[in-house]
Amino acid sequence: MKCIAEILPDLLQSNECVVIPSFGGFIIKQKSARIDFELGLALPPFKEIAFNIQLKDNDGLLANRFSLVNNVRYSESIHAIEQEVNEWNKTITLGKTLKISKIGQFWKDSEGNIQFEQDRSFNLLLSAYGLEVIHFVPASTEKVITTPLEIQRPHKSAVWKYAAAAAIALPIAFYSIWIPVKTPAIQSGMFSYQDFNPFKTQGASSYVEATVNLPHIEDVSIESTYTDAYDAHTNPVVLTNDQSTFTVKAHTMYCIAGCFSSEQNANRLSQKLNLLGFSCTILHEGGLYKVSLGQGISEQAINNINIKAKSLNIPTWILK
Repeated sequence: MKCIAEILPDLLQSNECVVIPSFGGFIIKQKSARIDFELGLALPPFKEIAFNIQLKDNDGLLANRFSLVNNVRYSESIHAIEQEVNEWNKTITLGKTLKISKIGQFWKDSEGNIQFEQDRSFNLLLSAYGLEVIHFVPASTEKVITTPLEIQRPHKSAVWKYAAAAAIALPIAFYSIWIPVKTPAIQSGMFSYQDFNPFKTQGASSYVEATVNLPHIEDVSIESTYTDAYDAHTNPVVLTNDQSTFTVKAHTMYCIAGCFSSEQNANRLSQKLNLLGFSCTILHEGGLYKVSLGQGISEQAINNINIKAKSLNIPTWILK
């Protein structure tokens, strides 16, 4: 036959209050998981058991379960419960500790009051089955003392020294930029401010200045129409501009300012030079585009064009 101590844990798992006649009542309250920092314990959720000695009236719950488990009549279960409870009371009265497995222990204090302590080794909460108490070492609570960082301010003499250096360097830097950009080459439009950018990709064009001693050339006339005035073995050169196309004899001289493989680059230089007062034409010969500042059949005419170009720092060479 099972005793009360064996039946009681099952009753407390499925009921919130179980009364033991002539002894007291057990009240169940579910608790959430918690952390005890003082003891260094992490506790899973559990059912807390509170004992109330005032609850002594028989509610029939324990007697019915006792009768069902032991297969005895209700009256017999009441009698068996009374006998077992009398033994519990006798143990406590003698000053001994009464221990009920999976429930807890009872004893009398110095004032004669019955005290109860729950057995924490067994968790009555079925949903927390398998969860154990975790022991941990609390983190150090020592305060970290930090020392504020002192920022050293520069001495007044050092500040004045830097200010004087800046007062000298800034005007020099300004005029080193302002003076070059005011030169005739910049103002003429041949160069732009972007040409001074070291990160800008420049074109592949180049100008080579050459000194040419021109021989004396007899005066010949320029023909504006296709006639037999020139030798059939002489290769004519075709000059083009925005207004007209005409043919000249091979001994005409040209003051060349640039030679390009791209017609677009040649047109760009021609437009810049036209803004400076030249009447440029583009000579297409041998797969190259030559930009001519002007042409002539005499040394004097070519020299006049060359002098004007040199006054504007434009490098030229002579093409016959």
